[in-house]
Amino acid sequence: MEKQSSANYQNGGADYYGGGSRREDLQVSVDIATLQDFSQLLQSQPKKLYSDSRRRQIQKIPPQIRRRMRPSHQVYDPVMVSIGPYHHGKPGLRRAEEFKHLCLDRCAGGDEKKKAFFYSKILEEVSGVRDSYAEATIVGKYDDRSLALMMLLDASIIIDFIHNYLGMEGNSFMDWKRCLGAGSGPLMIRDVMVMENQIPFQVLELLISLQYEEAEAASFLPRFFAGFLTQKTRTVGKIPFKVHCGEIEDPPIHFLEAFWRVMVKTKKDIVMSEYGSVGKNKFVLSGFSMREERVDADISYTHRSVMDLKAKGIRVRPNPELSLRDITFKPESNALFSQLQLPVQYFSDLSPVVLANMIALEVLPNGCSSPVMLSYAIFMKSLVQSPEDVKELQDNGVMLNRLANREKVVEMIKEIDTFGLHDQDVFKDVKRRIEKHCRSRAKTWFADLIYTRFRTPWTAIAFFAALLLLCLASLQTFFTIRSSFTQ
Repeated sequence: MEKQSSANYQNGGADYYGGGSRREDLQVSVDIATLQDFSQLLQSQPKKLYSDSRRRQIQKIPPQIRRRMRPSHQVYDPVMVSIGPYHHGKPGLRRAEEFKHLCLDRCAGGDEKKKAFFYSKILEEVSGVRDSYAEATIVGKYDDRSLALMMLLDASIIIDFIHNYLGMEGNSFMDWKRCLGAGSGPLMIRDVMVMENQIPFQVLELLISLQYEEAEAASFLPRFFAGFLTQKTRTVGKIPFKVHCGEIEDPPIHFLEAFWRVMVKTKKDIVMSEYGSVGKNKFVLSGFSMREERVDADISYTHRSVMDLKAKGIRVRPNPELSLRDITFKPESNALFSQLQLPVQYFSDLSPVVLANMIALEVLPNGCSSPVMLSYAIFMKSLVQSPEDVKELQDNGVMLNRLANREKVVEMIKEIDTFGLHDQDVFKDVKRRIEKHCRSRAKTWFADLIYTRFRTPWTAIAFFAALLLLCLASLQTFFTIRSSFTQ
């Protein structure tokens, strides 16, 4: 039995480390006392089985990630409102704690019985709520009743904010402005995108379903996501698209992950059907491997900026879809130029927080199943290297810049932490096609002729004028010589 177990371990180890061979002829001799002492020593060490840690939970940002950020870049902490237990009770966030009671009052229509009913429904789920957090020590500070009340108040302020954002009847813009300030809207969006500042998604869905009719509840979050992404839809009416992430075994663990799924959806994932529950949907993403940045067996991808690509005959165009996975590269009809299609993106003061927390969500253990946001950030770092690149993206409708100037966009993209990773193969096919185009001498020569030699209309006019004069001079010479022979 021991030999069989040892063999299984060795085979498993070989499989885990890529099939490498292990030495099997080593003669091992250990006395019983040493073996017992070693076993007791192992048992005394803190350890956690990997099988137990596969449960997806709301995590804190590890210290090693926090240390990578400059002190002035507080992208992992809320600045106005705490959501969940990790930042609950911080002095700087106390004003919003008082405001949450006003939000709950609006959610319940001032009915004390309805408030108690909401509380009782969350209390029934409090065991699952407690298990949703990875930091048991922090959550353990609160008993079931305190934790349920915290969830109720936190969900209320999120729902009240979205209610206002969508311009629904009975909004409370003036209360937000009076209690939390004129800039409370952008700060609220910022804080609900912080990975540590989350409540279980099931709690949010539960309270939404208790407050709104079925159809309105089904479209509540999709309309917010659509409005935030397009910066257009803020009123009740036609929904530009409805969120569907395919059928998934695991629902989003929190609001940030639900938004991440919308951001990285593929075209085939968009289904014009009722939203229902995200928990009943399936969203399958391919796994990833940490490989060298090679796009083919014999071709290495060279980082090129937008202006470099333009000089090679690659035009950057906006992709009508909103997915970060839908970056495509295809030749144009004339076969000499190609198009790199990118999703339209808004860059504002919120962008560093959203990008940093979504990337952290992908790279942490048991995070998202595919590093789309990380790969997108790496790709953008290669594309945007100067203000001229930003201008080209803006002129082509790919980038909508709400920062002070183009230099700010370049600085912001450079400061995105990609943890030293260079590629995750999400855009492997796109990079392979780009490299193939750039290595075509005919295409790059023609592009250089158009964009460098004929950069302005006057250059082209001067060239053709000179060509015409040369032709006329040649004809004149020809007829002069011909007339001399005829004489």
